[in-house]
Amino acid sequence: MTELRLEKIGARVLKEIDLTVPEGELFVLLGPSGAGKSTLLQVIAGLLAYEGRIFFNGDCIDRQPPHQRRVGYLFQDLLLFPHLTVRNNLLVAMAHLKLSRRERQERIRELMARLGIIPLAERYPVQMSGGEKQRAALARALATDPRILLLDEPFSSLDSESAGRLRAELKMHQRRLKITTIFVTHNWKEARQLADRLGAMNAGRLTDYPNPVSEFPKMPLQRRG
Repeated sequence: MTELRLEKIGARVLKEIDLTVPEGELFVLLGPSGAGKSTLLQVIAGLLAYEGRIFFNGDCIDRQPPHQRRVGYLFQDLLLFPHLTVRNNLLVAMAHLKLSRRERQERIRELMARLGIIPLAERYPVQMSGGEKQRAALARALATDPRILLLDEPFSSLDSESAGRLRAELKMHQRRLKITTIFVTHNWKEARQLADRLGAMNAGRLTDYPNPVSEFPKMPLQRRG
């Protein structure tokens, strides 16, 4: 389990973001389009240059490239490789792990069983429904045994029933794995359903992150970003 700490992070629209996410917490970042939510995820993953410092369990990881940070990232557009099956998408994600072929295959079987996608193992993305793609993309994000899990509006393209079901599944898996998670959304209902703790972003600033969630005022944020 990993504690995430950000100190005075600046990048593009971000303005001195300070944040601590305790180990195992599901922290939801709520805000309108252009607020800087996705930018903050990219900074944590090492995909974007930034000022300030990032710590995993007290260790500064600023000089580590993305593949060494062990961050699982589920993008809004999923970005599954269309020419690869689900099994091979997971294998590519595990390329930097020092595991034997047998260990990789065992890990893939475990993840697919946990997420209920064993029947999808040899399918290509074009052969799957929206919900199936979401599960496959989550499995790929978890395949590298990440210390931190970052989720960028992964359910925004789904109908409300499918999104609600997948949110419940995500929270169950996150609890079982006890993985520190940041979930980005513009949707208040989604935030309330998922969050251990909420943060509000606006114009590049993290304005508040109260606890408990029940005390957080409802915000009219229904735009994507």
